[in-house]
Amino acid sequence: MSAQQKVLVVDNEAMVTRSCRRILTEAGYDVDTSESGRQGLARALQERFDLVFTDLKMPDLDGMELVRTLRTNRPRTAIVVITGYGTVRTAVEAAKMGVSDYIEKPFTPAEITEAAGRALGTAQKQRQVTVEADLVKEVLRLAARDNTFAWDLLTKGSRVLSGYALSSEAKAAIVSGDIAWVERECGELTDEERRWLQRRLEAETW
Repeated sequence: MSAQQKVLVVDNEAMVTRSCRRILTEAGYDVDTSESGRQGLARALQERFDLVFTDLKMPDLDGMELVRTLRTNRPRTAIVVITGYGTVRTAVEAAKMGVSDYIEKPFTPAEITEAAGRALGTAQKQRQVTVEADLVKEVLRLAARDNTFAWDLLTKGSRVLSGYALSSEAKAAIVSGDIAWVERECGELTDEERRWLQRRLEAETW
């Protein structure tokens, strides 16, 4: 776990923010806190945090609004919701929106650090998937625009992609024209990105 990972704790209870700051700082995280939902949301939008802990029930801002706003504007920020009595069902709803985890009050130091570790581990994997998807699309766009590169792909296969940080599955999908795999792993393709894959499928020989 890198000491550079930044965590924001948003909860209107000072005891909760103080406890989380102490626990997470001791665990090696760079921790900021806010006892105002609106101010916490503003901080999370202005700065880059790896993880945000947020209470769901705050007097000045519905925690679900904070979750929805971060999911839209900071999709790579992991979120863990803190729930009190009567908000567990809401936490389950938040999980459907992409929240990494939730913990219930009162919580132990171990529960806080374990939740942070799980959330940041999942977020890192998601970032890696996003990076590879972007790289696959970059290669497809290059193949559609550059006939020399496209021909090398057709004739030399995945060796042409040795300089790209792609998994063997991604390389195989590109050189074989596996549209189904690429769309499943990388999302909807533009006409330009799809062009190379269709060309590969239409090719009779390498």
